Amino acid sequence: MLKSFVRTATPTDFATLLSIDNACFPAGISYDEAELAYFMSRKGSHTLVSEVGGDIAGFILVDVQARRKSATIVTLDIREEYRRRGLARLLLAASEDILRLHAIERYELQVDVSNSPALNFYQRHGFKTARLLRRYYSNGKDAYLMVKPIRAL
Repeated sequence: MLKSFVRTATPTDFATLLSIDNACFPAGISYDEAELAYFMSRKGSHTLVSEVGGDIAGFILVDVQARRKSATIVTLDIREEYRRRGLARLLLAASEDILRLHAIERYELQVDVSNSPALNFYQRHGFKTARLLRRYYSNGKDAYLMVKPIRAL
């Protein structure tokens, strides 16, 4: 089994991260180059990548709003060939460590209502469905807003 680790993304990772996002989500849900660059460059943005054997296997992009004591998962993407190896769990845990450093109390995300694997993953990791967001995505699909409290260590 190849060793995996989580690290902070670098600017040279951008093209790979864009490619992964576009492979993970259909048009209307995936980010284009300008959108991904915008979210990654925002104040409070944290992008972590998971590497396996020198390859970027996935990443999480989190937007921290410290004054509101909240954060949002912008995207959590794992390349198909690396799924079901615990990498999403590692990225989520690493992101929560960052949130605790910022004294964040509320973690949220939006997820396509038809994405059962993602819904199940987030529920297993403590997120609860807060409400339905009708026509949330640019392709007209609905999303759920999911929320998780973050507790200090």
